[in-house]
Amino acid sequence: MSAPALSDQAPLLKTIANARPDVDTVVEHVLFLPELCPATLNPRPGSTLTLRYQAGELLLELFSLDTYMDAFIGHPVVRDMEFFVQTVALDAASALGCEVTAVADVTFNRLRQGQRITVKARSST
Repeated sequence: MSAPALSDQAPLLKTIANARPDVDTVVEHVLFLPELCPATLNPRPGSTLTLRYQAGELLLELFSLDTYMDAFIGHPVVRDMEFFVQTVALDAASALGCEVTAVADVTFNRLRQGQRITVKARSST
């Protein structure tokens, strides 16, 4: 089975060197999701995506992570939340070279429900 293709946005995701890779460190980035769909204005404000990983030699760079997330606003292909979370998890795992768990807690306009999506992605390198 071949490795999943990275998104067109993957090159936007940058890393920085971990100053203390010998220290057991778990990193969680809690991202407040923007409205990704211009038609439905979903997800609603307050929806989050948490990226969690065991820090190794690399860490996700914060400013590029914001730029990367904004690149999905109005995206013509990555439209449903499940695909979005899978894509982000795979891109982050590839950038870091380690397993990444992505958990989205999402609420929607015009629906009386929320959604929690959990994806574990492994680096193909």
